[in-house]
Amino acid sequence: MWALRLPDRPGLSPLYPWAYETALRDSFVSIEKAQNAPGWQPRYSNREALIRNYDWYVANLERFASSSGVTQRVPWKQGAPGLAKRLF
Repeated sequence: MWALRLPDRPGLSPLYPWAYETALRDSFVSIEKAQNAPGWQPRYSNREALIRNYDWYVANLERFASSSGVTQRVPWKQGAPGLAKRLF
């Protein structure tokens, strides 16, 4: 963890603290509060929601191919790893 914290001090880390501080912990999303609300029921199961989202993505894929928005393919600020790549 210190190797991730060290480059963060001078602003050279490509990660923000939450990303590396929680990387080793399991995480989950709870709908418990919503379930306790009177009359609330989830519309879709996890499986159904994932399938619906995937189907929507596939059906709309060409819209993303021509868009100029930010995607995961946009290069990120590499900071210390970028410096190391140039040196080694």
